[in-house]
Amino acid sequence: MPASARVLWFAPLATGLVLLLAVSNGGAAGGHDVNIVAGQFDPKELTVEVGEEVTWTNKDYGKVHSVTADDGSFDSSPECSDANPGKCLDDRNQFTYVFPVEGRFPYYSRTSGAPGGQGTSGVVVVVPAGTPAPAQPASTTTTTTAAP
Repeated sequence: MPASARVLWFAPLATGLVLLLAVSNGGAAGGHDVNIVAGQFDPKELTVEVGEEVTWTNKDYGKVHSVTADDGSFDSSPECSDANPGKCLDDRNQFTYVFPVEGRFPYYSRTSGAPGGQGTSGVVVVVPAGTPAPAQPASTTTTTTAAP
């Protein structure tokens, strides 16, 4: 088989593998997950880069929620309320949003939170692409010795 034929045969195979990996990895690169568990968003605060997506999943069994930005920039369920639970994120429902600009985006659940960080609420902090991740605190060990 000529070398060019091998390359053409291999290219579709390689492309298929890359696509398979992207799908099995949950979709777009740079994706982040937030779960709604026990009436809270977990994590409560998340830092992402501009253009990255965040997917919220309701894992608060038997309770409905929304993911609603304090400033109205995103809302999973605009008609969600305690009186209208069929319009909310039900168990295992997901909402995904891609953050197009940098900033601080507080959000809440319409059924158990409110703007300003009340109740079920969280924050997404969006930084410019290529910003280094915040440094993790170094672990320290303290040794105490009793005087003789």
